[in-house]
Amino acid sequence: MTTYTNPYTGQTINPSQVGYESLTISADTYLQWPINGTDTNVVANILEVSATASGKNVYLPPATQVSNGQAFIVRNVGSTGNYSFTLVDNSGNTVIVIPVAPTTATVNSYYVYLTNNTTTNGTWETLAMGIGTSSASASTLAGYGLTAINNTLNESTPVTLVSSTYSFKAADLSSLFVWTGGAGTLTLPSAPSLINGWYVFIKNDGTGIVNITTQGTSVIDGSSSTIQIQVGGTTAITTDGTNWYTYALSTASTFNYTQLYLTITGGTTTLTAVQAKNVVQEYAGTLTSNATIVLPPTVQIYALRNITTGSYSLTFTTGSGATLILPQNQTVIAICDGTNVYNANSASSSSINTLTLGNGSATNPSLSFVGDATTGLFLAASGQLGFATAGINAGELTANGLYLPVGINAGAF
Repeated sequence: MTTYTNPYTGQTINPSQVGYESLTISADTYLQWPINGTDTNVVANILEVSATASGKNVYLPPATQVSNGQAFIVRNVGSTGNYSFTLVDNSGNTVIVIPVAPTTATVNSYYVYLTNNTTTNGTWETLAMGIGTSSASASTLAGYGLTAINNTLNESTPVTLVSSTYSFKAADLSSLFVWTGGAGTLTLPSAPSLINGWYVFIKNDGTGIVNITTQGTSVIDGSSSTIQIQVGGTTAITTDGTNWYTYALSTASTFNYTQLYLTITGGTTTLTAVQAKNVVQEYAGTLTSNATIVLPPTVQIYALRNITTGSYSLTFTTGSGATLILPQNQTVIAICDGTNVYNANSASSSSINTLTLGNGSATNPSLSFVGDATTGLFLAASGQLGFATAGINAGELTANGLYLPVGINAGAF
């Protein structure tokens, strides 16, 4: 440690000192110790500064050039139209942010002193000074979830966009994480490693389910180590230091009960976020090849209708898991569980008291089959049951008997 001593008394002294300095700054300003000073920007016993531009720094000289205990008073004497400035060490690290005084009668003043001069930057401490009272520095007090605005502490919720697997850290306290990817996972920190009351906000603006998982034996809301946030969903999640608890967990679906009418010709079509919000979806057009519709990997119920033409198939998928093939001229209620797409009416048997069908026609029978949509039953006329085979009228059953317009093949009915 370098020191300077009086040769007569042996006491530590400053090489030299200036009693008062007044600076008006509009750019970053570098100070010198009086013994090394070649201009007026020196560290005086009392240093008064007025900043005419925002975001400017006042740099201290090397701490190794003076003794521990070197001290001075710095004041921001600016008023309306002036700005705060930051006193920084020789490398630009913040020592103290000094705001503009609220009034001309109250000046923000700090006593600054050196406690360690073994490095160029040194270790600097500050004491707030004022008229009758002193107060702590907001910038010094601001921790996670807080920010300093002039000389006041204010709540802060930093926003972070994330689209891939992420593990939260203690420093993420009070932050909002906005998911922008497909299906993915966000992992909470170890609850015992955090303070009671640590929390984050999570919003799913992506295209797939977000899984929120815990570490260790901690559970969420007393039951599970994982919860899901659907597309458009939000939640806040906090810990008591042992387990996790959600509040304001969004359960409402963002899907609108509006209809998507989409003309396709074949190939693969991946629905946009706007298209996928429609629960009722109708697909039309003449297919020139097999068509595949890729739904978002999220839990949802759809009403799907295929009114395309052409001898090709229409398949629904999430890109993985089970797929659903929807024949032409058919409508189905489908369920997506985030991976698989399947027919909601998949029971092998059921019974109803009454079933009313549309009239249909030979080319589009009212009652047909999954494997053959043009073979089945239709209403040929009032009181006449029609039989369709491969899209043609193969027979009609009336009160007068059975009429077979296609005739009898090889003498057999």
